[in-house]
Amino acid sequence: MRPLGLLVIGLACGGPGATTTDATTEASATGTSTTGATTADETTAGADTQTTGPVADPGELVILTYNVAGLPEGISSSHPEVNTPQISPLLSSFALVLVQEDFYYHAALAADASHPYPSTPYMEPPDIADLGDGLNRFSQSAFDDPVERVPWHDCSGQLDCASDCLATKGWSYSRHALDEGVELDVYNLHMEAGSCPEDLVIRAVASAMLVDQVTARSEGRAVVIAGDFNMRFTDPDDAPNLEGLLAGLGLQDACQALDCGDERIDKVLFRGSASLELAALEWWVPPEFIDGEGEDLSDHKPVAVRLAYTPQ
Repeated sequence: MRPLGLLVIGLACGGPGATTTDATTEASATGTSTTGATTADETTAGADTQTTGPVADPGELVILTYNVAGLPEGISSSHPEVNTPQISPLLSSFALVLVQEDFYYHAALAADASHPYPSTPYMEPPDIADLGDGLNRFSQSAFDDPVERVPWHDCSGQLDCASDCLATKGWSYSRHALDEGVELDVYNLHMEAGSCPEDLVIRAVASAMLVDQVTARSEGRAVVIAGDFNMRFTDPDDAPNLEGLLAGLGLQDACQALDCGDERIDKVLFRGSASLELAALEWWVPPEFIDGEGEDLSDHKPVAVRLAYTPQ
């Protein structure tokens, strides 16, 4: 079986040493790449419910998570009118793309992305009065669409405290079919931003609620949770939230697992199951998402992760 995302692996690995089995970190002025093989613990709470039958071939999945700064031009801290059309064709190199802040320029973002399975957006055409959650996905493999979209329980700030109430932040969920009988539950999220006291409380409550919500939908299943977490393990206010997610759901952070040395708020968390082993092979910041003058196409850099999956 042809590995999902195989076309991008040679492009993004970043050098001859990127395919070594021991974890190594490469750094340059244009990006970083960390490779290795870290296997998710196959033991998860509850009985595994994934489809049984003949065991499928192992494969690979290349995931990109990217906050595309798609608020309307003049409000966005980037320049989405010009940058979004440049982002679109670059997405095609990745088998699964999870985007955040895809609010106002979704048609331009989707125009040159070649994935056969894009998610149905929150609203199209967009409405300035209701920007929605900005969470969309582009996939080479089929998934249940429309995706389930769940807002956070609260937000803080209209024109202060990171202005989170201007949009409906939350998370989306769908079940992806990587191969016949091989399923992966994929969550795309955008967490509350800001450092006001209210923001800290909202992130703490939202993180705890997410554990319950994922458990209800994906107990015993292989899972990927990726997106803009607006949290770092190095932040003493937010570290307990992230650690609670890992412990509560049996997840690994791909950056931590591969010792990437470049922690970002944009993360890919994963776990395997009794019927699907997942291993993190590579973490990197793709260097190609820049304009002709070398400026980033968003106020975030994208983060890519290559996972190996092995049906059991």
